[in-house]
Amino acid sequence: MITTPHRPWADTLKEVEKTLTTNLEKGLSTSEVEARLLQFGENNFETEQKKSPLHIFLQQFTSPLILMLGAAVLLTAYLDEWIDSTIIGLAVLINAVLGFYQELKAEKAIADLRSYITERTRVIRDGHELEIDPRYLVPGDILHLSNGARITADARIIREINFTTDEAILTGESLPIEKEPVQLSETTPLPDRINMVFAGTLNIDGSAYAVVTSTGYQTEIGKLAQLVAETTVEKTPLQKAVGKLTWAIIIFASIAVIGIFALGISQEQPLYEMLLISIAILVGTVPEALPVGLTAILAIGVERIAKKRGIMRSLTAAETLGSTTLIITDKTGTLTQANMQLVDIDTFEHLLAPSFTPADHHTNFDKQQRELLILARCASDVTIENPDDNTESWVISGSDLETNIVRAAGKYNIVQTNADRSDIQMRVPFSSKYKFSAVRIPSSYLPSHLSQFADPHVVMGAPDILIDRSFHDAETKEKLHHAVTEHSRYGRRVLGVALLTPQVGSHSLTTEHVKEVTFLGVLSFHDPIRSEVPAALARIRSFDTKVVMATGDLPGTALAIANELGWNVTEANVLTGQQLQQLSDDDLLMIISKVQVYARVTPEDKLRITRLYQAQGEVVAMTGDGVNDAPSLKAADIGIALGSGSDVAKSVADLVLLDDNFKTIVATIEEGRQILSNIKKMFVYLMSNAVDELILIGGAVIAGVALPLTAVQIIWVNLFTGSIPAIAFAFDRQQMRLDTSRSFFDARVLFLTFFVGIVTSLMLFALYFTLLASGVPLPTAQSVLFACFASYILFIALSFRDLTQPIYRYSLTENKVLLLGIVVGLVLLVATFTVPFFQTIFALTPLTLPWIGFVVFWISLNLLFVEGSKWFANAYLMKWVDKHQKVS
Repeated sequence: MITTPHRPWADTLKEVEKTLTTNLEKGLSTSEVEARLLQFGENNFETEQKKSPLHIFLQQFTSPLILMLGAAVLLTAYLDEWIDSTIIGLAVLINAVLGFYQELKAEKAIADLRSYITERTRVIRDGHELEIDPRYLVPGDILHLSNGARITADARIIREINFTTDEAILTGESLPIEKEPVQLSETTPLPDRINMVFAGTLNIDGSAYAVVTSTGYQTEIGKLAQLVAETTVEKTPLQKAVGKLTWAIIIFASIAVIGIFALGISQEQPLYEMLLISIAILVGTVPEALPVGLTAILAIGVERIAKKRGIMRSLTAAETLGSTTLIITDKTGTLTQANMQLVDIDTFEHLLAPSFTPADHHTNFDKQQRELLILARCASDVTIENPDDNTESWVISGSDLETNIVRAAGKYNIVQTNADRSDIQMRVPFSSKYKFSAVRIPSSYLPSHLSQFADPHVVMGAPDILIDRSFHDAETKEKLHHAVTEHSRYGRRVLGVALLTPQVGSHSLTTEHVKEVTFLGVLSFHDPIRSEVPAALARIRSFDTKVVMATGDLPGTALAIANELGWNVTEANVLTGQQLQQLSDDDLLMIISKVQVYARVTPEDKLRITRLYQAQGEVVAMTGDGVNDAPSLKAADIGIALGSGSDVAKSVADLVLLDDNFKTIVATIEEGRQILSNIKKMFVYLMSNAVDELILIGGAVIAGVALPLTAVQIIWVNLFTGSIPAIAFAFDRQQMRLDTSRSFFDARVLFLTFFVGIVTSLMLFALYFTLLASGVPLPTAQSVLFACFASYILFIALSFRDLTQPIYRYSLTENKVLLLGIVVGLVLLVATFTVPFFQTIFALTPLTLPWIGFVVFWISLNLLFVEGSKWFANAYLMKWVDKHQKVS
């Protein structure tokens, strides 16, 4: 039985190694890992409390709509109207089951999709480094923690290089914590345990090796997880808006029904009948399919986005995605291939040549260029997993630039085995703080014209930094800087190479000693544009969505890439991070509309840009992959993390791309717009016929004529016939391409909802009144009205598939689920007239062929009216609204 250290931060590494019965160099064996998994269990410390299916089902009965229907069940049962009570009860059950199914499906979809975003942990076992699922970590495992990774267990640091972590999740400390493998006292509090790393925290910089001391619920975050009793799920903005709308509808309907009830009683209508009809009106006025339909639209939308290689982390993001007005994108890996190919090597002499212009010699490097490539290869810290294979099939792990240096060197037969590199020693590891590295190399790697360098160290990094640290005079430095800038104008990224003989002992070398270097030249890299990006950019512009680039590259590089994309921008459209910092927010807001490229920006700059765009009313989507992108990803309306990016970025993002492709961003936004469109369609469809019963019954009471519909007829049409097409809008693929509004309740939606709803209701009452006035028998008039009422609701769903175009401009058969819903509704309608059992329940008389023809005419009339309303809204109303919005 293995025990874990009680206070690992206070023990020596030897004591920790002995207690855990492990090997700090080789790690555990496979058999030891299996035994410890049985003893300690899997390394799970999820704090999220999932809803049980029973909880989700019971929750369906807490919505105000279902409660109202439940009250109607009880009241009709009390009145001994068992048929009405049964139908309403069946409606309650069906809506609850549909709501349960869709919400459970949504919860499962989100959970399943999150499983694609797998975290991996690098461990050393049996002396070999490999990546594993962190669930299978055990005490005694040796972790290799790299920059940007999430730490997945509590562990004691063995050794580290510039290693810092973000422990805000545990300590509330927002600043990175520098870690050291030192021994601490037993009383050291958690925030001060600098020799430990903790599960759930994030590696901000550097790398380290550490031995796992606890996993699962024995970790510090696991202990917190045990104290969490429940998780509060925040409702989405749309759900909140619909919730308020629902209560507004209930209150309005209640007041109206009470008024109709009082009016009916004052006209000596039977109390029993008025009470029953009031219940029916109240039930019929409320769009009970709205919550179920919304959940269905969002859940199906999330699944569709997943098929396009985008993983939504929440339904909230699915709502917002379609409203995106601005995308702030990085360059590397999103717009480009993230494959920095070595295209040229410029020596010191090349850079100082008059009228220097970058070229492409990657297929024919001369002797001097190859000599510089040898030194760059010496300074490249990568791992070749299959060094004995052909150089073109090498599997290399390391930074992109250094990986390409090694590949390019291999093409010229510049190959260094592990034995060759045994005398190459890293002295100053690369860090983003000082932007260079320094390695000590044997003199044998030096070309003959540099043999005078004693104890040579190759310094490789940002050329502007190396030029400034060189011994050259100011004039030479200025020429070198100019040549480097020329590279950036061609969209190149350059890496400087220099030589140094330290003035101190090699083991004492620090960044302060890297000065007076001999600058040798630069390696020039180019990252090609993704072939599909130009078409994707054109597509996103068709959505009236703007795209700006924010990159850490030099202005010239960013400008070259922008022009390669066909943006046709000049230096006037480029703003650097330095210029940003010199501008106040007010000054920046005056020019921000002209800026298309932000270069040399910091994480703080990205965050500031994001907030300023949001202040202007933009709905901002921000892409990012690094740890430093996390603040702006979190602040953006939609944070988009690249699947190959850091765990930090993915943990705060709303959308994770599995293929790092800008085309996927466009596809997901397009799907988001479809979600928004479908919500609008369903809302207009449901709400436009919500007042039919109110006007029909209210008009009959006021006019003093017989009531046109019975309670059971109203309930049947609203709860069964009309709800099926509403939910079918979740499956609709018809895009409202002419709809540029990002608002859920825009002028078009509100106009069609209220105008169509009120006028079609008045048309129904006018039809009924005319039938009676013409001497049509009351049973026939009521049956004709019921047929018209129940059938037009079904067919106008086709007209609402696109609120921006006439019905003849789009396919009527694309949404098979909607067509099925209409067919089912028609079958139910026909059954009410032809099946004796239903005829008795609904008190209907069969219609003759002329009356059936009239019903068809009525459907056509309503379709024409809806189409005319759409034409007016699009031809006049929306243009008037757009004009006044521009003026304001």
